[in-house]
Order: sequence, then structure tokens, then C-alpha cells
Amino acid sequence: MRSPHSALSPDGRTCVSGARRLAHLLLPLLLATAFPAPAAETLADAWRAALAVDGRLRAADADSDAARASLEAARGLALPKATASSSYTVLSKEPAARIGLPTLPGIALPDQMPLAERTYATYALQATLPVYTGGRITAAINAADIGVQASAFERSRSEQAVKLDVAEAWLGVLRSRRALAAAERHLAALDAHALDVDDLHKQGLVPRNDVLSVAVARADARQQLTRARHGVDLAAAAYNRLLRRPLDSPVDVAEPPPVDTHRDALAALAARARSLRPELSLLGARAEATDQEAEVERAARRPQVGLSAALLHEDNRYRVNQDMAQVSIGVQWDLFDGGIQRQRADAASARARAARERQADTASLIELEVHREWLAVDEATERLTTTSTAIAQADDNLRVARDRYRNGVGTHTEVLDAEALRTLTDGNHLNAHYDLHLARYRLKKAVGEL
Repeated sequence: MRSPHSALSPDGRTCVSGARRLAHLLLPLLLATAFPAPAAETLADAWRAALAVDGRLRAADADSDAARASLEAARGLALPKATASSSYTVLSKEPAARIGLPTLPGIALPDQMPLAERTYATYALQATLPVYTGGRITAAINAADIGVQASAFERSRSEQAVKLDVAEAWLGVLRSRRALAAAERHLAALDAHALDVDDLHKQGLVPRNDVLSVAVARADARQQLTRARHGVDLAAAAYNRLLRRPLDSPVDVAEPPPVDTHRDALAALAARARSLRPELSLLGARAEATDQEAEVERAARRPQVGLSAALLHEDNRYRVNQDMAQVSIGVQWDLFDGGIQRQRADAASARARAARERQADTASLIELEVHREWLAVDEATERLTTTSTAIAQADDNLRVARDRYRNGVGTHTEVLDAEALRTLTDGNHLNAHYDLHLARYRLKKAVGEL
């Protein structure tokens, strides 16, 4: 019996082989179509990922929870308090009262009367309501409410700090990869030039010194390439750390959109910063809260009035009325406490003044920060325009230097200098590009709009 393959003609085998090759060529394309590669991570994606896991925000959320709980506790001070209590009493002797009746002939009268059993149980249900506290409860509620607002300002400050850190790391990844590409281009350009130098040297047109010189330049370029690769790895690790990912996780980030060239006037940005920066609002809230704390201490020096009602029951067979209701109003006024409350109030007032002074100082620092970042945007914009023109000029300079060298009218040093100048210009343009993006983000952070 012949093998099934024996029935195939040489042309048939050729067709099968061609079909297999075609399948190998088409399979990657089909797989790519069926399972498209994930999109590169934008800055908005990175912000969402970081804000969901950042420890600073988790701590801020916990502080907010604590502030809200403190507010509810303060509000509870104005509500009635209900308590239930019970006790069981054991006496060594039965309580009794001396009667002192006159003695009658032939009649034995007791000289004492029991008042309570030797063992008995008592039950009480009591409710108390503050009537007047001198403003202590109101001030405590106000302070706690301001504390909730302060925690929101603190979270906003933390969130903007996280977003700026992520933006810097995100741009750092892009910058490092562009720097790596520039280093690879620089080495490739030197490799191509080395071939020209070697060919001219073999023809006896250039000295061996040119060969050695380009070899040294290539060795330095390879070192720069190694540093650039390490820079990529380090930038990716820093980016992954902020997103709470393993440091060696693959990183794929998208280029930022073109920078908006519109800029508001410096005075308008400074005004917005004074109203939007959470630091200023936070310091103001802390000052107000401390004022309320001072009022709490002052209120404690005023009379405290409370109303109470109770239901009492005593298991005592000698009592005529074992169940009783009680209503009372009480007043407490600390006439002298050694000046403790007054000193505490003065201390809180001093802390409030200190907070307002820090708020004023912070406002001036924020205005300076806005001014600095506004100038940084202006500087980066000018650098980007200048380096864009310089790149074209450096390319022309390098082309002319290479042509002159190939034609024997230029020197090898001119080519290396032109290539180094082209690499420097490329790096300056790269840095200006990402510095402009970073300056825009820092300006938004300075204004409070990040």
C-alpha cells in the first residue's frame, strides 16, 4: 500500500509548501487583528490608576472619616442622654428607726421599726438634656464642622501633589525613551561615518589618526547609549512605583497632546491661585477651628444647666412606693479653677493667630510660585521655538561637513564636531519639548487647577 503522500505530484507538494508559508505570514496579522494590542497609557489613565492606590490619598480619606465621626460626636452633645442602671445591695444589718413610744402596763411595744430590707435591688432609667452650656456645644459643633472642611482641603492638596508626581514620572518615561532613541541615532551616525573613514583610509586618502579618532567617539557613544538604556529602566521603575505596580512591569505610555499655547495673564493666574489653592483654604479652616476651640474653653467657665428625668424602682417591701418618677434641673458653675480654662482659651486664640500669619505668608509664597512657573512656561516655549530652528541648521551643518570630508576639503574633526553639535541640539529640543509640558502641569498645580 502506498503512502497517501505518494499520490501527490511535485506540483502538489509545491502548492502545499506555498500554502504553509502563506499561513505563517498571515497568522501574525490575523492574531493582531483578532487581539489588538492594548492602547498606550495616557496621563489621564495614569492619574486614575495612581489616585486609586496612593497611600497619601488613603490616609487623607481616613482623616476625612475621622473628621466626619468627630462632627457626629459633637452633634451628639446636644442630644438627650439616656442611661440605665441597677444595683444589688447587701447590708450587714437591717436598717431600722427608733420609735420611742411610751411604755404601757402589760403591753410590749417595739422600740424600733425596720426601714428597709437587708438585701434589695434598685433599678433606674434616667435621661438628661443640656439646657444651657454657655455656647460650648455650639462651638464644639462648629469646630468639628470646620474640621471636616479642612480634611477635604487636605485631600485636595494631596490629590494635586499625587497628580503632579505622576505627571513628572510619566513625562520622565517619555523623555528617557526619546533620549535613548537619540543615543541610538548618534551611535548609528558615527557607525556610518566610521565606514566612510575606513574606506578613505584604505584608499590612502586620510591618516590612521582619523580611524582611531572615530573609534574613540564610537566608544563614548556606546557609553552614552548604555546610560540612556539605564535611564529608561529607572524612569519606568519610578513610574511603576507611583502606580503601586512591580518596578519591572512593562510600561507603554502615549505621547502628550500638543501644548496649549494660550496663557492667561500673570495677575489673573495669581488671583485664581489665591481662591483655589487648598493650602490657603486649609490654613484658614484651621484658624477658624482653633477660634472655636478657644470658645469651647471660654464657655466652660460659664454656668452649665441641665435637665434630667428618671424612673426609679426599688425591690423593698418596707417601701410604700417602690416605683417613683423624678424630674430635676441642675446648675454647675466652676467659680475658680486656678485659671486653667482661661489659659487654655488664650492658648487656642494664639494658635489661631499663628495659623492666620502662616496663611498670609503662604499666600505670598504661592504668588511667587505662580510667577516662577509662569516664567518657566515662557522660557520653555522660547527654547522649543529656538531649538526647532537649530535642529534644521545642525542637520545642514552636518551634511556639509560630511560632504567636505568625503571630497577631501574638510577635516575629520569638523565631522565629529558637527555630529556632536547635532546631538546636543537634538537633546536641547527634546528637553525643551518635555520641559514645556512639565512647566504647564506645574503652573496648573501652582494655580490649584491640576
